[in-house]
Amino acid sequence: MQKITHLSAALAIGAALFLTVAKAQEKLPNGPGRETMKRVCSGCHSAENVAGMAKTREEWGALVGEMAADGAQATEDEFNEIVDYLATAFPKAPKINVNKASAKDLESGLELSAKEAEAIVHYRVDKGSFKSVDDLEKVPGVDAKKIEAKKDRLIF
Repeated sequence: MQKITHLSAALAIGAALFLTVAKAQEKLPNGPGRETMKRVCSGCHSAENVAGMAKTREEWGALVGEMAADGAQATEDEFNEIVDYLATAFPKAPKINVNKASAKDLESGLELSAKEAEAIVHYRVDKGSFKSVDDLEKVPGVDAKKIEAKKDRLIF
């Protein structure tokens, strides 16, 4: 009976580890360079550390350059492949000029509903250009929390 309990516990632990690894790998989208990045970067840290980061190609290049200087082992082509993968999989979102953007751009770029994006455009046409986040948050029908969450992406 005790062997069955130990076997059950071992199977449960094995399943939990498998699910943890599978969940971590979901954080890294498939694409050219993914496996190279995992192999090279895993020598020092979890390759999944990049999940949730967003950088320009230049910023990813600088970070990979720092890793190479700190001892990461790869060829120049492999480092370039890693930068390409990271820049494609984890890009930095561009700034959105709320005084020039179309409703569609506002909707997709700020994760607003179509109705909210249209309200911003109509308000802008009626009242003139926005000067601040506070101005934008005053638009009737727009969730101010959504604007606040994306304020670092806005330009006026």
